[in-house]
Amino acid sequence: MLNADLYHDRPLEPAAQGHERELARWCVVQTHQHSESLAERHLLSQSFRTYLPKRRRTVRHARSVKTVSSAYFDCYLFVSLAVHQQSWYPINSTVGVRKLVMSKGMPIPAPYGVVESLISATDDDGILHPDILLRPGQRIRIIDGPFSDQLGVLDQVGSAGAVRILLDIMNRSIPITIGRDKLSVIS
Repeated sequence: MLNADLYHDRPLEPAAQGHERELARWCVVQTHQHSESLAERHLLSQSFRTYLPKRRRTVRHARSVKTVSSAYFDCYLFVSLAVHQQSWYPINSTVGVRKLVMSKGMPIPAPYGVVESLISATDDDGILHPDILLRPGQRIRIIDGPFSDQLGVLDQVGSAGAVRILLDIMNRSIPITIGRDKLSVIS
């Protein structure tokens, strides 16, 4: 469950003499299909801090329609680790977990600020609202499609995954609609 104090990186006590204090970093855990919540429960029972962003979706079956929450990133969740001070080996044998995403035998931490910004856009029910991350007026770069590498200003965020951007073409602001996955925010 979401607790604000769970998601702040704080120094952990050194596990052995000679180690400097290390900040916990968010790492990615790959889960078995549809087992994100199961893996999260078992990781929490082992005292690991986790973050599982969720989304609401509509499920239709026979004549019934219901809204359920499911993992925002299918087959993935995040775990906070101080890699050199905390024993992370049990994660790979946890129920529901396929593997901890690693490189050269060590877990790969997510870039600073990525998971923290996702957490800040998550409500008390664990539902991620990505439209909070995108705000009208932000400078945007298109990274895919016919307008690739064009710069623009975010005009409107749609609920279906599309955004409207104003591009400066021939000294006029031209509105275009594009998918969120085809743009990046310029800081």
